[in-house]
Amino acid sequence: MPRGLASVANTELSHQVEGDTLAGALDDLFEREPGLRNHILDEEGRIRPHVSMFVDRDQAGLTAPVRDGAEIQVLNAVSGGRS
Repeated sequence: MPRGLASVANTELSHQVEGDTLAGALDDLFEREPGLRNHILDEEGRIRPHVSMFVDRDQAGLTAPVRDGAEIQVLNAVSGGRS
């Protein structure tokens, strides 16, 4: 989990979650860390445009399968600053 999201999490930067798909794994995460939902998913339950999700280093959507022991990463786009 990016440090920016860690500020809304109640516990750790990484979690052990369960789910057969990325959506299922996120549901498990949101049960433990409800404050993360609005930062990762939009009001219609889709991954926000500035968030990228990866399962075992492959970019993934909500229907992507998640095998036991898979690593899921959440990355937020970084932008802004002066040119």
